[in-house]
Amino acid sequence: YPFVMTSGHNRWSIHSMNTTNPIILETHRGRPHLVMNPGDAAARGLADGDETRVFNDFGEFLLPVKLSPSVMPGQVICYNGWEPYMHRGWKDQANVEPGMVKWLHLAGGYGHLKYWPIQWQPVQIDRSIRVEVANVNGRKPR
Repeated sequence: YPFVMTSGHNRWSIHSMNTTNPIILETHRGRPHLVMNPGDAAARGLADGDETRVFNDFGEFLLPVKLSPSVMPGQVICYNGWEPYMHRGWKDQANVEPGMVKWLHLAGGYGHLKYWPIQWQPVQIDRSIRVEVANVNGRKPR
């Protein structure tokens, strides 16, 4: 897969604390989005705001793209902290993250032991997530 997906926090986001606050949402796009280099986007026929399909062998999710020259070619950024219901079909970046096992989750027969293998955390997001990004709008690449 050609892209390294990295993560982090939006400027005004601490986990999900501010992602449901209408005033804070007005300081940025107000919804989950994928940040991508304009050159990479043009090669895939993507314009700012287009819907993308981000995928790898683990799964996929859909997000609109935000173009930014501050993103390195070959990198895409998917900020964390968004609630699952804010994503189409409740599918977020956890669907493509091959997470590591938290061994504590395997202790005992507790009700919280219902993790899917790809949703275990923490994830080495800065170096292990490779993805492809496809245009779902049908625009031809340049």
